[in-house]
Amino acid sequence: MEDKCMRLKVSKESASGLNTEFVNVETGRHIPLEQAVAQICKGNKNYENYQVVNKSDGTTYIRSKADGIKKNNIEE
Repeated sequence: MEDKCMRLKVSKESASGLNTEFVNVETGRHIPLEQAVAQICKGNKNYENYQVVNKSDGTTYIRSKADGIKKNNIEE
């Protein structure tokens, strides 16, 4: 069965290096960090390869779930 989850690539980052916007590699659609976080938290299957991380300083970001497969990581 082929993986149908979207692949994200970073398209914008803040001065501190926080990824603030992503692009869906297949469609070219831009996705703000807040929207990606909301979709992951809702359990949207398109985002099932990603997880939300909440740092102790209040920063929230997303990352690829660790599975040892580089092709589904967030691309730089």
